[in-house]
Amino acid sequence: MKTRIITGLAYALLGVAALCLIQSPLMLILIIGFSVLAAHEICHAVQMKNKSMLAVCMAVSAVVPPVLSYWPDIYARTHIPVLLPLLAYFMLLLSLMLSQFEKTRFSHVLYALLASLAVPGAMTTIALVRGFAAETKLAVWLVTFSLCAAWLTDIFALFVGVKFGKHKLAPRISPKKTWEGAVGGLLGAALANVGLALAFNLWILEQHKISLLAVGLLSPLLGLVSMLGDLAASVLKRNYGVKDFGKIFPGHGGVMDRFDSVLLVSPLFFALLQLEQNLGLHILFEAVA
Repeated sequence: MKTRIITGLAYALLGVAALCLIQSPLMLILIIGFSVLAAHEICHAVQMKNKSMLAVCMAVSAVVPPVLSYWPDIYARTHIPVLLPLLAYFMLLLSLMLSQFEKTRFSHVLYALLASLAVPGAMTTIALVRGFAAETKLAVWLVTFSLCAAWLTDIFALFVGVKFGKHKLAPRISPKKTWEGAVGGLLGAALANVGLALAFNLWILEQHKISLLAVGLLSPLLGLVSMLGDLAASVLKRNYGVKDFGKIFPGHGGVMDRFDSVLLVSPLFFALLQLEQNLGLHILFEAVA
């Protein structure tokens, strides 16, 4: 537990440093790095022995974040429909499977798609939420909230579960998770996120105000989704007898162990912000008159 806490604090400081440079290329560079590491962890966990498929998977995982970030400009210049490169990539993976079918399962093609497209795409939405805020300080809060909605749920669930947990949530998937921890995680994260939003309103934001009610209602929803992502990743590890995806975060595991709960939260948050913008609503935040 001590190692877990120390590592968490160290990487929290790294995260704060990254947020201070949120409009710089550093954010995208970090996401590319994490995407490649996550792709390698997934391929290693599922015992992908096709080295050509592994190399292609990791290369694509590095390309997806910048392409997705600048897709509107790329499409405006090329007019290439997104389905075309996706089909080409799928056929390439099938070809690599056929070329080394003795040591390649069809499921490896699906895992390659997950590792090189879905995971990097989800991570990229962490940065894409910046586009909904003209004010840099508001962009910092949007990114922070999308991460805290997942991570604070996990942290509060851990401590509440250790202290009060009696009823197992999913004993065959994640034996340490409890219903008490889950409820405590959702409530604790909601209160912490409301407090964070209040602090931004009072001392940081100048041009916008965040709706505390919207944050209080949205945080538990995103927290539930984060639990789904966490449990789904646990199923993958159980299927292949893996304790952790990696060791880059002492006490926490690998990139996937740390970001599994974020991989559904961030895309959902991005989609909700996009829906709000398209409908012309100002539910989560609005400009100060």
